[in-house]
Amino acid sequence: MLVTWVLLAANVGPAAAAVPTGEITPATALEAPHSLRSGLIVGFAFGGGLGGASGYPNDINRIGDPNAYSASGWMLGSTESLFVMGALTDYLNVGFFFSEALFGNRNWHSHGSSGGLRIEAFPLALAYPSLAGLGILAQFGIGDANLTSRIPGLPEANGTQSFAAAGVFYEWPFWHVLGGHFAAGPSLDFDATWSQPFERHGLFVSGRLAFCGGP
Repeated sequence: MLVTWVLLAANVGPAAAAVPTGEITPATALEAPHSLRSGLIVGFAFGGGLGGASGYPNDINRIGDPNAYSASGWMLGSTESLFVMGALTDYLNVGFFFSEALFGNRNWHSHGSSGGLRIEAFPLALAYPSLAGLGILAQFGIGDANLTSRIPGLPEANGTQSFAAAGVFYEWPFWHVLGGHFAAGPSLDFDATWSQPFERHGLFVSGRLAFCGGP
């Protein structure tokens, strides 16, 4: 009889120890659905502003030559850009952009284009839902620009160089259609292109329109 009880205890003990006690997944680890933006985002912006450019011809023999240096001073201009991104979360969009900008004044004209990576963040989307449309943006890539004189005989400055931009914007969603919605609003950004022979910078106020494939 004693042997029987010992065998029963030996068999029941490991089984009881193996019974799962259950695990609770923290709420912060659960996957939450997007409630503000998701899917593919396609949009464009158009605006105007001030800018300037200076430098040398893209010629190693003329870089640093005072006689080949050109500087525009302030110029008025316009900009337009196209962007295609994906909404990773309600507060982060990542994708690509392409933009062009034209500047000019009485003596100078400048044209430039750029393309690369675009990042948009909405830092208040979760903490203050009433300000969920307030965003910041950053762009990094390659730009090509020039500076030409309207006065004959002056050298042209140009170069293919690094490009970077930073800005703030606000968007209001409207017209829910095709499972997504349109959003529009103002944008303010500063951009710069720079290389050894040439640099250009501009401050723009733009209008932005985008379609978001999510809610």
